[in-house]
Amino acid sequence: MIGLGRNTADDGLSPQNREATRRATVVVIGGGQSGLSAAYHLKRRGFHSALTMPDSARTFVVVDAEPEPGGAWRHRWQSLRMATVNGIFDLPGFPKPPIDPAEPSRTAVPHYFAAFERLTDLPILRPVTVTAVRRADSDPDGELVVDTS
Repeated sequence: MIGLGRNTADDGLSPQNREATRRATVVVIGGGQSGLSAAYHLKRRGFHSALTMPDSARTFVVVDAEPEPGGAWRHRWQSLRMATVNGIFDLPGFPKPPIDPAEPSRTAVPHYFAAFERLTDLPILRPVTVTAVRRADSDPDGELVVDTS
C-alpha cells in the first residue's frame, strides 16, 4: 500500500476525494504515454480507482504534473508537425485516428491522449507534482509515501 501525502490542503479536491487519494496500492507517476499505458493495464488486471473505490483491496491512481493531458508533448516546438515526428505508438486498445500531417504535434498528441483518457475513465489527478517518494517506516517491504504539492 502506498500513501499519497499532500503538502497542502488547498489542492482543489473535495474533502471526500482528498481522503480517497490518501492510499493506493499503486501510484503511477506521470500521465504521458507510459503512465496512461500502465494505468490501462492496471485497470484491465482488476485494480480499481483509488478515487472512486478507495476501500478496494487493489487500487491505483495516476498523478500528473500537467494541468491537461499530453505529457511532454504539450511542450514541443510549435514548428514540429506530425509529418516530422519520428514516431508515436498507439495507446493500448486505442489506435491513433488519422492525423493531419501539418498539425503541430503539441496539439495532435495531447488530443489523442485526452480521447484515450475519456474512453478509459482512468483515475488521474492533475496538476499534482511529486516532490518525494519515501519509506513510511524502516520496514524494507513496508509502505511507501508519495509526497506531492
